Amino acid sequence: MTDATPERRQIEVDADVYDVLERTAASRDTDINGALRYLVEAPTPPIAASDDDED
Repeated sequence: MTDATPERRQIEVDADVYDVLERTAASRDTDINGALRYLVEAPTPPIAASDDDED
């Protein structure tokens, strides 16, 4: 059986995205990869119901 080695991938992001990743990493006391894992695994917030008045 052969061991699968993980593939390295590079993704280019806008400077604003990188800034958010840096701030998230700093607030969670981790690195950029930890911030990415956190954001990918974070649950999706529920969609708020609209407040349409139907009289």
